[in-house]
Amino acid sequence: MSATKPIFTPMLARAEIKRIQLQLEKELELLQCELNSLPEGTLYIFKNRKWITFYHRNKGCVRGISKNMDLVYALARRQYITMLIQFIGEFLAGLSNDYSNIEFSSLLSKFDPLFSKYELGGLDIERITMTPNQFIWNSDRHSKSTKHIEELKYPTTGRIYMRSKSEQTLGNLLEKLHIPYRYEAELIINGIAYHPDFIIMLPSGRLIIIEHVGRLDLKKYNEDLTLRLMSYNDIGLLIGRDVFFTFERDTRDEVILKEILFQILTAVPSDNKFLRRIAIRAGCHFD
Repeated sequence: MSATKPIFTPMLARAEIKRIQLQLEKELELLQCELNSLPEGTLYIFKNRKWITFYHRNKGCVRGISKNMDLVYALARRQYITMLIQFIGEFLAGLSNDYSNIEFSSLLSKFDPLFSKYELGGLDIERITMTPNQFIWNSDRHSKSTKHIEELKYPTTGRIYMRSKSEQTLGNLLEKLHIPYRYEAELIINGIAYHPDFIIMLPSGRLIIIEHVGRLDLKKYNEDLTLRLMSYNDIGLLIGRDVFFTFERDTRDEVILKEILFQILTAVPSDNKFLRRIAIRAGCHFD
């Protein structure tokens, strides 16, 4: 698959297109509500050899805010949300007009200058792009699998060590897109400890499991995977709603992997109580 091939093709069912449109329209409403709650104005960042200075411009007035980092991050969040709303709007326009010509990767690249600006100011991008719950979930402080630790030899950009290059590729992409995840986090089901490859958190706080299927050629691997899926089913986790899969071929092309992630991120929302309890125990707070 070439880098210029669009994420959607005419083969995608129109019912699926409609579902994605409705989901994104709901996201737009939530983002607009948050935008309205953030301070107005624009953040400017200036850096010289000695220090970094932050300025707030609003209604023609400019003032220094280097000592008010909460305001700095709130303004940065406002800029990010504004661009995200524009991004989703362009995507929806593409779906309405000619969904076969949407290039998801091209749209995502528009965020690069903004992230470069934040990096120039030494800002924590995750603090800007993630909700408080996502920021908590992104922490690596959680119970993980202790089996065959010597196999954890493929570090992501964020220094999370994984068992395979394919998982490393997926982890790197999640980090690049600032999607919070936990790798091999412990999941107790009916007294048995499981360790899903990835548990990611959406802005709504909903958790989704991604299992990377890498060794279908091994009998023991297949048996373990089957038992895990049966346990997921026992607690009401559904494939295609709460649990998703990636395969070896998927990780060979970033465009394909982004397409899969987008399908996951726009899946029909459902609040699984079992997974929400896990998030609450991790320190997340929900209304």
